[in-house]
Amino acid sequence: MKKILFFLIAALWVVTVSAATYESDITSQGRDSWISKTLSDSQLATMIRDYGTLTAASTLAYTDCGTTYTLNSATEFATTLPSPIAGCYFKFIVKAAPSSASYTVVTASSANIIEGQVASAEDAAGSVVTAADSDTVTFVDSKAIKGDYVEMISDGTNWYVSGLCNVQDGITTSQVS
Repeated sequence: MKKILFFLIAALWVVTVSAATYESDITSQGRDSWISKTLSDSQLATMIRDYGTLTAASTLAYTDCGTTYTLNSATEFATTLPSPIAGCYFKFIVKAAPSSASYTVVTASSANIIEGQVASAEDAAGSVVTAADSDTVTFVDSKAIKGDYVEMISDGTNWYVSGLCNVQDGITTSQVS
């Protein structure tokens, strides 16, 4: 009876929503079982937290959602976000301070969909940068330092940015007209 009940519960858990599949090996009371659940892109994006280092220009995909990236290069570069998917999250941390150009994080197709604020540890007037209908977040050459960061999360329509930098205007936002 316990086996039948377990398999009925497992069968109810298998939901077909989208293309990503989460699989788990569950051991219960000495019995091995394999459970598979197909997740929506948004569900997958909220489950995963990964880590990577970017050293050159990159275009991220929804499958990269949940990743914290360090920016580490002697020649700075642009990173392009995927189209918004609800729950998709990225964190970008400066590992090597920009010294000859700036690191940028840009939206796909230059869409003006970045909103939010980046604060500065420096206590000065205007030390909070507000992003409104922006398409670019810039870790500014000769201002951003190791440890400055932004976090970006999407609601499926926009990208919301929050972050912290050491000096005023170490991180800026802008839009292409």
